[in-house]
Amino acid sequence: MVDQSACVAQGDCEELAPDVFLVQGNVSTVVGQAPLDQLLIAARACPTEAITVVDEESGEQLYP
Repeated sequence: MVDQSACVAQGDCEELAPDVFLVQGNVSTVVGQAPLDQLLIAARACPTEAITVVDEESGEQLYP
């Protein structure tokens, strides 16, 4: 999930996980899926911590 109000569209997420994130204008949106390790790398690279990673099965927030 991307917090649209916190996203600055720097593009690191799209570069690290292009199957998942798409930067359009001044925000990033989720457009697909990827392995958990790739999602966590992209989320950690976000300069504003706008990306939240949640386990779909348990609902547990994994990042941040």
